[in-house]
Amino acid sequence: MPEKETVVSPLGIEGGPSQETINEWKTQFGDVFVATFGEEKYVYRPMKRFEYKKILQLGQDPDNRTFVEEKIAQMCIVWPNVDATKFSTLKAGTISTLVDLIMAASNFGITEEPIKL
Repeated sequence: MPEKETVVSPLGIEGGPSQETINEWKTQFGDVFVATFGEEKYVYRPMKRFEYKKILQLGQDPDNRTFVEEKIAQMCIVWPNVDATKFSTLKAGTISTLVDLIMAASNFGITEEPIKL
């Protein structure tokens, strides 16, 4: 009986997303990115303006950074599935760092100096 072949995704993770799935995400969301934290990898997408406004209108204090970060993470991390029940098991800075990356991919912050005309 032949051995079962281990399928490794383009991310280099056994059981990770296939190239076909990644291409579907690109079609659905436009840009997708991967962030690596040691052995952990996360695929995320930029946030759209209407999504950002929706988060701010949820009735929570927009200064409650943890609440906002978790909503952004739930919306923009496309792999692995990260829901609110898993947040408490992640390392303390994982969500904050991912949200910083999502915000940068969503054009928050200056990535290069403006040019005076």
